[in-house]
Amino acid sequence: MVELDVQLRRTSARGWGPWTPATITLGSLPDGVVNWHAEDPVAVGLPAIRGPITATFTEIDDVWLRPVRFRTEAFWGMDAEIVVLRSERATSELALAPDLTGPLLDRLAEQLGLADDDA
Repeated sequence: MVELDVQLRRTSARGWGPWTPATITLGSLPDGVVNWHAEDPVAVGLPAIRGPITATFTEIDDVWLRPVRFRTEAFWGMDAEIVVLRSERATSELALAPDLTGPLLDRLAEQLGLADDDA
């Protein structure tokens, strides 16, 4: 199991939520679950419940990198990249240290069943 501290934001019915400190937990390879944990459920667009929230990334259709576009998301500089996870119901973005971005993308693709077997 691997845990990474990230900045997370998600879409909701009201649009994009704010960047929120979170932890990503990657289960065992090859197909362990991928969870995220945030202390503030409202900040990540979920109903106000008591205490922190832990949820599993499910039904992810695609995962890719995009460049940082705004200073408000440049936690590791304007040259960094953001990991994007898209599902039919929501899109999540993860900002983390640049040396971890590529390895996280590869690991997410493998664990979420999105890895290109022809590569």
